[in-house]
Amino acid sequence: MASVFGSRLDLLVRLTDTTTGATVDERNVLFMRDEREVRPESRGEGTYIFINTGREDFLMRVRVKGFDEYETCIRYEELDEKVPVCNVFLIPSENTSKGEKLLGLSGNLPFLESLEAVNLQRIVCNANEYDKKTKALRVFSDKGGRVYLYDTYYGLMDESRESYEKIEVVKNETPQSVILKDPLEKELASNNPVMRVVFGSVRDNGDYVLRVRDDAKDILYLVRYKVNGEVKFQTVDFREGAELS
Repeated sequence: MASVFGSRLDLLVRLTDTTTGATVDERNVLFMRDEREVRPESRGEGTYIFINTGREDFLMRVRVKGFDEYETCIRYEELDEKVPVCNVFLIPSENTSKGEKLLGLSGNLPFLESLEAVNLQRIVCNANEYDKKTKALRVFSDKGGRVYLYDTYYGLMDESRESYEKIEVVKNETPQSVILKDPLEKELASNNPVMRVVFGSVRDNGDYVLRVRDDAKDILYLVRYKVNGEVKFQTVDFREGAELS
């Protein structure tokens, strides 16, 4: 998808509900390029494309009905030159139009840079083998059968179960193997759990918010956040409430 009808694809945007991993196909969507409203072409299933708009870096804001406003800096040196892709992970608003219940973690932490989490009770699969040369990660499910990782980002749980390494899946290679974008930083232990990552948002002043669906009896997450360059982890029971420390 490097070109469309002879024109250059300058940016492809995918809208995803970070709490569920589902695409966001809401039609009430507004894109801002710096301070100017722009109208990319909709290709359905939460996908939008910018054609012949240039590849200068810019501040992109996305406003979608039922979700918090999303803001990110598009830096082309960090994107694929052939097909620049921006995955936008939207956080449902506290008062969603569908009346769905949410639980949140919010507050202010100076020098906070990023915020995300994995659900400790929802293991997607387990990993038991890694090929450093091909960056292939072998995975399996306790239920047996094919394992297909539909999302892009996952948390590979550490052997201590107190931290995880965020991995980016490029493609599903075989029914029990996926290819990672980057090499693993740590040695892989046997049967490491793999969970989907839920993203929060962080403002320049340290304000943060992370919301999850209230869809189970126990809502227990391992939160991963970076403060002044240091990665930290904190287990949070969303029913009890907490703040980052």
